[in-house]
Amino acid sequence: MSKQIPKDISISPVKPVDVDMLLEMVTRSSGGLSSLQPRREFLLDYINSSVKSFKGEKPIEEPHKYLLGMYHRERLIGCAAVKTQIGVESPFINFDIIGDGLDQYLVASSRFTGATEVGSLFLHPDYRAYGLGKYLAKVRYLLMASESWRFGDTIIAELRGICGPEGSPLYDHLFKDKLEKTFLEADTEYYDRNPDALGDIVPIGRVDVSTFPLDVRATIAQPHPSGNAAMRMLQYEGFIFSGTIDLFDAGPIVYAYRDTIRTVLNRRTGAAVPVSSVSGGHPHLISAGTVTDFRAVLCDASAGENGLLISDSDYKRLALKPGESVAFWSHNPGIVQTRRGPVKAHH
Repeated sequence: MSKQIPKDISISPVKPVDVDMLLEMVTRSSGGLSSLQPRREFLLDYINSSVKSFKGEKPIEEPHKYLLGMYHRERLIGCAAVKTQIGVESPFINFDIIGDGLDQYLVASSRFTGATEVGSLFLHPDYRAYGLGKYLAKVRYLLMASESWRFGDTIIAELRGICGPEGSPLYDHLFKDKLEKTFLEADTEYYDRNPDALGDIVPIGRVDVSTFPLDVRATIAQPHPSGNAAMRMLQYEGFIFSGTIDLFDAGPIVYAYRDTIRTVLNRRTGAAVPVSSVSGGHPHLISAGTVTDFRAVLCDASAGENGLLISDSDYKRLALKPGESVAFWSHNPGIVQTRRGPVKAHH
C-alpha cells in the first residue's frame, strides 16, 4: 500500500538550472534508458530543446520534445516526456513481428515515423513508495489534451526490453559480433539512430525467429521486469501491443489513439476555488494553461458548489487567476458543480 503523498508536489517544464539534479537522478538507473543518458551535456541539450518547444520557438512541423519535471518543493524527483514527429530528424527503426509459430520472422521497419511518443519516465527511488509514478505518467496526457493539435493522432510508448549491464539477448545474438561493442555501448552510440551507421547494421529482408536460440526467442516483446508496472499503466490507459519491437533489446512498442487515452477521456474541467483548508479531499492531479504556460500540482481537493476546492497554497502554486479553468483527474473525481452546471467528463 502506498504511503501518504507528500505535500507541495508540482509538475512543470524542466529548467536548464535543474540539469545537475536530473543527472544525479538518472545515474540511479541500471542502464537501458537510452533517452535519459547519464551525461550532463546530453541532458542539458535535452532540456534546452524542451524549453524551445514549450516556448513555441520551433515550427509545429518540426520534432518537439517536452520534458516535464516533478518537484517536491524545489527538489526534482521525477521526469516524463512527450516527443512529437519521431523519426523525422533521425530514423526510428525497429523490427515488425510478422507471422506466428515456426513461420514468424522480423523485418526492419520505420512504421511509426511522424507519431508522438511518451517516454523518459523516471521517478527518484526515494519517492517510489508514494504511488507518484502514475501521476507522473498521466500529466503527459493532460499536457497533450491542453492543445491536442500539437500532437500526433498515434501515441506510442517504447518499453525497455530484457537488457542490462550484462547485455541483451537479441542484441548479443544479432549485433554484438558485428559491432564489437557491448549492448550498453551500442545503445548509447546508436541512440540517435544515425542513418549512415544504422544502414550498415540493420538486417535486410526477413530474419527468421525460428533460428534464434530459445533464450533469445523468449525475450521478444517482453518488457524488462522493472517495466511491468509501466506496462500495466499503459494498458490501463488503452495502449495495446503494436506488433513492433525495439531494434536492440526487443522491448515491446505499444500504441493508442490520442483522444481515446483513458486519462484524456476521464479528465474534468472547471474552475478552481481557493479555500483555507480542504475538508474531505483526496488526491487530484490538476493542470492549468496551454503548452506554453503548462503547470500542474498533485494535491488534495474536493468538489464544491462553485468548482474544485483546493488550498490557498496550491492555488498560488498554480498561479491561477480568479475563475480560470483547470483540468483535473482523480481516482474518485465525482461531479464538480459550478454556476454553469455540473462539470462532466470532457469528450
